[in-house]
Amino acid sequence: MPELFGGTEVSQEMIIATIGNQNNPAQVVEIVHLPEKGLFLTRGISTHFNLKEIAVPQNLMLPAIQEMTGVVSYLLERIATADDLNLPFRYEPEFEVDDSRFILQESEDFMMLERDE
Repeated sequence: MPELFGGTEVSQEMIIATIGNQNNPAQVVEIVHLPEKGLFLTRGISTHFNLKEIAVPQNLMLPAIQEMTGVVSYLLERIATADDLNLPFRYEPEFEVDDSRFILQESEDFMMLERDE
């Protein structure tokens, strides 16, 4: 639930993970829980790579938080490698990590990560 801070509404968010680029320590991406939206959202991809942030529905992240942070880390590694090589990057709509298939669907504000059933 949002709190009032100095008369301004501030949403509750909690950073649950921070993922750093080993080759460029200045490139840090956080995974933030936004309970009022029912999402976990990356923060830093747009800043460092000029790409949309990745959102993970709360109902997908909570039961498998280690797996899902691993999937986000996998995506960040691919983004950072393309950036290091000065190659263009685009999100693949379907991909596989550790024998699990995932889908990335573009929305206006971010890329929504879902498990491909």
